[in-house]
Amino acid sequence: MEVVYNVKYRFKNNDNKTNEELKELFNKKLLNIILKLENQELRLNNS
Repeated sequence: MEVVYNVKYRFKNNDNKTNEELKELFNKKLLNIILKLENQELRLNNS
């Protein structure tokens, strides 16, 4: 499954990264946030 987000994100450090590297980094950050929220929701539902 592929999900496309229309999101702008400004990275704190301004390293010279390629667009592909930035996309990969952003996807990892976004995935991490989604997983945290899902875990939090699971804990709330189970309590």
